[in-house]
Amino acid sequence: MLNTSNGARGLVPFLIGFINKFIAFILILTVLVFLWGIFKLVFSNRDSKERAQAKGYIVWGVVALFVMVSIWGLVNLLISFFGFGVTGAMVPGFPSPRLF
Repeated sequence: MLNTSNGARGLVPFLIGFINKFIAFILILTVLVFLWGIFKLVFSNRDSKERAQAKGYIVWGVVALFVMVSIWGLVNLLISFFGFGVTGAMVPGFPSPRLF
């Protein structure tokens, strides 16, 4: 939630949180595309057109995961190299669910 009491200073943490959640969503979506390709490949019933399409999903899923993880690693390497005050690797993710 956007903290409006701090003015523009509340916008930066909001944007960082939003970007982290968006990146986690894209990673999950990429894994689902990869798994969908595997599912289609297993159940393609020897149809060459479906198998080719399934292989395309698998290849593009792996390529997208590789690119995203590589960029994530490069960003963390640059952050630690230039010393922006982050002690550990920044991993995008969703907040812990609150039951009550």
